Amino acid sequence: MDQKINSNIKEMDIINWSVVERIMLAFYENGSLKKSQITSKSGLKYTSCMRYLKWLHTKMGFVEFELGVDLKHASSIHLSAEGILFCKKRILASEDLNSVKIQQTHLLA
Repeated sequence: MDQKINSNIKEMDIINWSVVERIMLAFYENGSLKKSQITSKSGLKYTSCMRYLKWLHTKMGFVEFELGVDLKHASSIHLSAEGILFCKKRILASEDLNSVKIQQTHLLA
């Protein structure tokens, strides 16, 4: 792991689940992304994004790294099977529920 994300990146103290959802959905919608792409798509600063990616990889097992030619640095990152399952069961299911609630609100108004 230290080879893929800078070992100076600190561990997460507090997890913001809305940020986790943004990162996970970016991967789910776009597939494999480079570090700079996921930073841009998630709207996070580089260091914050790397901290979340490190946590998502080491603690949750939701992302995997594809190594570059040097076999030390990540060339791209993608969701693992567990990450895809989490997106389908938790994130996308809750979005579907929210859209149903919004539609029901409009029907009653």
